[in-house]
Amino acid sequence: MRVLLFCCIFLVGHLIALKFSIYWTVEGYDSVMHAFGGFIGSLLVIYALQKIGISPQSLPKKIMLFLFVVISVIAVGSIWELWEIFTGMTDPFTDFIDTISDLIMDTIGSIIGFIYYDKKLRSKE
Repeated sequence: MRVLLFCCIFLVGHLIALKFSIYWTVEGYDSVMHAFGGFIGSLLVIYALQKIGISPQSLPKKIMLFLFVVISVIAVGSIWELWEIFTGMTDPFTDFIDTISDLIMDTIGSIIGFIYYDKKLRSKE
C-alpha cells in the first residue's frame, strides 16, 4: 500500500514539474525526482519478485537481493536516459554530466529504497 502512495506522490510531482517547467527552472528538482524514482523503483522490483513467487527471504543472501534491485533500477534509469536522448530532451554531448548525475541519483534512491524495505517492510512480511 505504501508503494502505491509513493507512486502517486511521484506521479503528481512529475506532472506538476512538466506543466510548470520545474525540471528546467528549479535547480536540483530533477535530481530529487531521480532519487525518488530510484527509491520507488527498488520497492517495485521487490514487489514484482514477490508477485511472481520469489520471496526476498528465499534468496541465499541479502546481498543478492540488494544487487538485483540496484542493477534493475540502474537498467531502467539507463533506458530512461536513452529515451531522453532519442526524443531530443537532452543532448548526449552537452548534457553528459547531467546524465551521469541522473544515474547516480537513481542508484542512491535504489539503495535508500532497499534499506527502507529491509528496515521497515521486511519485518512486516
